[in-house]
Amino acid sequence: MELSKRLEMVAGLVTQERIADIGTDHGYVPIYLYKQGRIKKAYACDVRKGPLEKCRKNIALYGAEDVIETRLGSGLTPLRPGEAETAIMAGMGGMLIVHILQDSPEVADSLKELVLSPQRDFGAVRKYLHQIGFAIREEHTLKEENKPYVLMRCERAEEHYDREIEYLYGKRLLEKKDPILKEVLLHEEGKYSRLLENLKKNPTENAQKRLPEVEKKLALMREALECL
Repeated sequence: MELSKRLEMVAGLVTQERIADIGTDHGYVPIYLYKQGRIKKAYACDVRKGPLEKCRKNIALYGAEDVIETRLGSGLTPLRPGEAETAIMAGMGGMLIVHILQDSPEVADSLKELVLSPQRDFGAVRKYLHQIGFAIREEHTLKEENKPYVLMRCERAEEHYDREIEYLYGKRLLEKKDPILKEVLLHEEGKYSRLLENLKKNPTENAQKRLPEVEKKLALMREALECL
């Protein structure tokens, strides 16, 4: 089985032997981990019946029925506390990840590890992880089909960041001067600089109201770029 570069990196971050893949689609990540001999139990969870049926067929194709079990349901709700040590959530919005964790607090509290790849709202995800007692041990970026992705591996531990940019852009990424983050920030900084100039020339009330927000965003981007 060949995974995409992103899903291969997601699988590579898993360290526990009992996992739940949330929004598993066709079950590629748990099957890949099974074939590598890295898991003893997996729950392939999805809210959609169609992909889960395809997932069951793939599990049977690779002879993994004794290890990988499919569960129909939303987020972590198909799981009981303690069944999984690691929850994988990749390819979904950051706020959806937060809501999934909020909606099943007992299951979330029983997890040892989270492997996440949110598509947006990274700062909200990082802040919520710290609120519920997870530390971000690893953070990586990669590009696939010219789109940048962020991946995180989190463990049970207390952690708190001191600066807003560390939540917005990732303390680990800033520390290692991540080149993809720098590329994204340079692009955004240019876009917001042009927006700021246009707002300054626009005398309307709405434009003037937006000025402080855009100036603040630009200041944070430039502070982050100084670290990179």
